[in-house]
Amino acid sequence: MQYRLLKPELGHRLQSVNSTNEWIRNPEVPFGSWVIAEEQTAGKGRGQNIWQSLGEEPLIFSGKIRLSAAEISLPLLSIFISSALLKTILHFFPEREEDTTIKWPNDIYKNEKKVAGILVQSEFINGVYDVVIGIGLNFFGQSVPEDLKEKATFLCDSQIGEGDLERFVNHLVIGINQAVITLLDQSQVLKDLVWIEDHSLLKNKVIETEWDERIVRGRVLGIDEFGFLLIMTETGQKIELMDTSPKFRMI
Repeated sequence: MQYRLLKPELGHRLQSVNSTNEWIRNPEVPFGSWVIAEEQTAGKGRGQNIWQSLGEEPLIFSGKIRLSAAEISLPLLSIFISSALLKTILHFFPEREEDTTIKWPNDIYKNEKKVAGILVQSEFINGVYDVVIGIGLNFFGQSVPEDLKEKATFLCDSQIGEGDLERFVNHLVIGINQAVITLLDQSQVLKDLVWIEDHSLLKNKVIETEWDERIVRGRVLGIDEFGFLLIMTETGQKIELMDTSPKFRMI
């Protein structure tokens, strides 16, 4: 099939929108399109959550692509999009190498606080995935709301320069496309998984989560070729997690 990846020339910029993900899902917006917005009033998070952009300089981004369902694992796509975002961050802000990581399955953390979230929504139609990729990144701000101070922070310690947002987004668009292309080559997938695990917040961590209707605790072993998190429980059982539960936490 013909893949529809993001096209640099199909970018849009909006001053305000309810949700960039909902805006780009419009059937009149062609595949390959992407959009950034200065303001988002009803940002989408995972499940029933909302995404709250923080600070004076957030990145609010969505893109729309089409992929072959037979060749792509959606959990793996999600973690590879996270890796594309982190690689873009490290390209522009190499000083973040020491403190900024991927939190499986689809967040970016600075130290142990969230700076970016990714929401991948898909529809399965006639053997293909129609995929919308939403990304929110908090570049810089003066303060974090009181109820989020223990959970969220900003990527940068000072304001980004004029034109830096546009350059960042253009690089990210290329990175997302490269992530998808990588997923089609199994040898490259394994190579990139090594990079992702080296930049994982959960590397060698002990976590607790709900699994098979019970609470389990175990040490993180890594991420498998399908994007599942592998853990070894206290009882020596090896299990695969497809997603986090509301009770997921690091010990």
